[in-house]
Amino acid sequence: MEIATQVPGTYLYGTLIARPWINHVKAALLVLNCWSSFIIYRAISKPNRVHTEATISGMSRQSARFSAEVVDVLLAAATGMLLPSAIFVPYLMKFDINTLDFPDAMLYDDTDYLNLVLENRAFFAISWGDAVTKIVPHVSVFVCLVAIGSMIESASKAEPKALKATLSSSPVRELHSKRSSVRMDSHRASMTASKPARRFHRVYRLVALSVFLVTGVIVVVLHFTAQYKTTRGDLDLIDKSCFQIMHPWFAHNYSCAVIKYNCYAQDLTSPPPGALDWLERVALRTIVFMHCSEFVMPESIREFPSLMGIELWNTTLVRWGEESALSAELHPMMLFLIMGYVNMTEVPTGILRFPPLARLTDLEFTHTNLTALPDSVADSWSNVQVLYIEHSQLNRFPRVVMKIPVLSELSLIDNKIATMPDDVLVTAASTYFYDLALSRNPLRKLPDARNEAFGVSLLSLEFTLIVELPLWVLTNVWEYVSLGGSPICEEGHNASLTGIEICGQDDNSWDPLGEQGFPTQLVEPLRMLKSQQTG
Repeated sequence: MEIATQVPGTYLYGTLIARPWINHVKAALLVLNCWSSFIIYRAISKPNRVHTEATISGMSRQSARFSAEVVDVLLAAATGMLLPSAIFVPYLMKFDINTLDFPDAMLYDDTDYLNLVLENRAFFAISWGDAVTKIVPHVSVFVCLVAIGSMIESASKAEPKALKATLSSSPVRELHSKRSSVRMDSHRASMTASKPARRFHRVYRLVALSVFLVTGVIVVVLHFTAQYKTTRGDLDLIDKSCFQIMHPWFAHNYSCAVIKYNCYAQDLTSPPPGALDWLERVALRTIVFMHCSEFVMPESIREFPSLMGIELWNTTLVRWGEESALSAELHPMMLFLIMGYVNMTEVPTGILRFPPLARLTDLEFTHTNLTALPDSVADSWSNVQVLYIEHSQLNRFPRVVMKIPVLSELSLIDNKIATMPDDVLVTAASTYFYDLALSRNPLRKLPDARNEAFGVSLLSLEFTLIVELPLWVLTNVWEYVSLGGSPICEEGHNASLTGIEICGQDDNSWDPLGEQGFPTQLVEPLRMLKSQQTG
């Protein structure tokens, strides 16, 4: 049972975890489990032929059973506790308990964020079947410990009986010898009468031993084939583009989880139709297209069902149409989309499909020339929780985004928004924003209309033209309002400020969102024009 459940667990590790040593240990534990079971089961089930052998064999079987339980405890504990802890604990140490978040340097790194998601999927149960495979080792540890305790208790009770038998008189020994002889004759007679049963037992033993042995061999072959398979294809392209190699079983093509396709380095203006043909379809998780002067999204993007994120960087977007559109059916795992330094005058239709992608919760646009959002985003992005449109050309507040029911972080930093509709907060579908950032806009006034149910934790209005705050800010903003660089913070205008407003004395004392929400300073070094392989 334990071995049967750990085979799919080992396969899952190969698809989710890139670190070779973890996969090596996981496969080694499974193989040890198989082969130790083979050795111990063979010792336990060895047939007895004569009475003297029965006594020795009986002792060896007890020892073998005890050894089997000890080995099972050690392997099950390593499989179910030690190895998962080696995956989970490092991330636990990096988690910031104050912000309830991981550092931006991890969240925006090309491989760290991916490993954070995938490795914790390997740690936590992602399906009922996976839950069973993760529970079995713990149950095995408990059962084996109970069995070991029972064996130790039985052995301690048997010692006085053995001592008593040793001190018995000679007549008693003779009587015991005669009874043993009678039992042996009876045993021989019963064995003669049960040849079919013995034959069945022999076949069963052979099959069981073969299953343990062959399973271990198969796992070794699959693991080493996946880990050390010969690479075929354009090795120079693979070396420059792949930043995280994966080693899943049964892969036919090159398994890469993170691709950075640099058009400039390839001396191309856009990826050709077959640019991604060399990739294993289910292995690709994140792809970055950068430095493309006439970018057309390849139609093959619809062939990667495990995609979690797409990024365009320093690119002129020519077309991302229906033929290469993201789809709820084809991209069930898509989490984020980032467009940085992208020349586009409108949102591409390829990310406006309906029904919306179920897990697409993070959309970030920075340094674009977007001037407006289409009304269709309310339906196409209805699952989005984080939306950044920064350093762009929005000339009016995009009230359509307030129709997104689960939106909780909205950053419109550094646009051209001068006014907001007076009822925009009253009619908002989402009644709570953890972060609402309107900094670096020529905004002169916030809407006066008040919605009692509407709440904001962090409101950023730095470097705006606001000279007065509406009353709802005092009651509906829960933590603080950041106003650094705005006229309201100047002498003569700040008499009405209360404790939740922050003006600051210098740039360092203002909310970092006054500059931007998207951490360009962290991402830009990873997007060099002549990028070098660092993965």
